[in-house]
Amino acid sequence: MPARSTKAGTPATPPDPTKLKRESAGRYVSGDGRFSVEQSSGGWMVSDAEQSNELGLPLVRGPFATLDEARAAMTVARRGPAPISSLTDRIAARRAGARSTATRAPAGAAVTTPPPRPEPPPIVVREYRSGDGPPLRALWDAVGFRSLGDDDASLRALAQRNPGMLLVAVRGTQAVGSAMGGWDGRRGWIYHVATMPDERRSGLATRLVRQIEARLEALGCKKVNVIVRDGNADGAAFWEALGYSQAPARQFGRELSG
Repeated sequence: MPARSTKAGTPATPPDPTKLKRESAGRYVSGDGRFSVEQSSGGWMVSDAEQSNELGLPLVRGPFATLDEARAAMTVARRGPAPISSLTDRIAARRAGARSTATRAPAGAAVTTPPPRPEPPPIVVREYRSGDGPPLRALWDAVGFRSLGDDDASLRALAQRNPGMLLVAVRGTQAVGSAMGGWDGRRGWIYHVATMPDERRSGLATRLVRQIEARLEALGCKKVNVIVRDGNADGAAFWEALGYSQAPARQFGRELSG
């Protein structure tokens, strides 16, 4: 805007940028037009047309108790670093600052620290309960177990015939591990020792097996058998590491109708 001229043709002095011009009740504008000051219920709010917030909107400072405090805040803003009005430039500046050991935030911008990630709930090993069927089958599907007797009725029957030997490891509401034990009065059997891929090599499977072994031994069991399918090298290595040895035998089976 050109400066006003006097009657003698001499240009008038440019407006003082620090002075506030009243535009309406409760609203003022700085002499250079950069700042607007409005009265709110909490005090005086200063809107900066040359600095933007995270959404690219004019940056708002305040509230301030008096107009003098608002004017002082404008003076501080003018002395600060060059404003960043483009949201793209602001994002680029933030990324560059993240790679530096010392990050300086733009004037007026709030420095926030991302909240820490919540710790996952602990793993709890407990006995089978009604309603565990679906999460157990989800676990067994994830590790490739699929066999006759995984339905709810069969699991309930196994748990009733072998109290305390159908173990479920849960993290929150998810089944992350399992082990089933059975005793026919002569030999003990362990079935469906499984853990979710994220829980492998954590010691969870070993913990489950040792609990089943201890409960079988308490019943008087002298020997425990497990079945490892041909080609399951990882499974064979796991059982050998726990002291199990391969027997010179072959398993035969037949499904009974009805």
